[in-house]
Amino acid sequence: MTTMRLARSILVAAGIVAAACSREHRPADADRDGVAAGADCDDSDPAVYASVTAYRDVDGDGVGAGSGAPFCTGGSAPPGYALAGADCAPDDPTRWRLVDKLVDLDGDGFTYREEGSLCTGAALPPPYLSAASGNDCDDSAASLYRWVVTYRDQDGDGVGARPRSISCLGAHVPAGTSIAGYDADDADPAVVSAPEPDDLRLLLD
Repeated sequence: MTTMRLARSILVAAGIVAAACSREHRPADADRDGVAAGADCDDSDPAVYASVTAYRDVDGDGVGAGSGAPFCTGGSAPPGYALAGADCAPDDPTRWRLVDKLVDLDGDGFTYREEGSLCTGAALPPPYLSAASGNDCDDSAASLYRWVVTYRDQDGDGVGARPRSISCLGAHVPAGTSIAGYDADDADPAVVSAPEPDDLRLLLD
């Protein structure tokens, strides 16, 4: 019996020591919010634990402006502030981001890039598009939208000869011209030569 009591005492003592050691190695968390004191920005308040940088959001669109300020919060920005900054129109809730000016004035689906940036909201106002499409060479005419390298085709065999020119065209190449420019004799429709690479046409494509 004495032996059993001794063994029980040893087990109890070991449990006490183990619990004490566990407490010693467990990170302190005074407010019991699950965030250790070393990482908690305020370990006396269980409602706040994260350090964030927030920006004054005057128009309430979710994007602030100006210099960021540090806050100790529950992970979100305090009222009147936003976690995102750089609002391009801090007094207008319908606009908050800068985008490239990709314009399609003639409505042909092809854009050109204007200088500068556009301050807008979720949707872009016409005639701006969100993604570039082609490189419109004449945004005042819907029938013209691409730069094309052409050659005069005097003999009408479908292959022209130098000198070449760069033209603003649409779907079709004008009569008397060709996008091929390797005709060895442009006065004789029966004579052409092997095509040669055209670096300028490849660059425009």
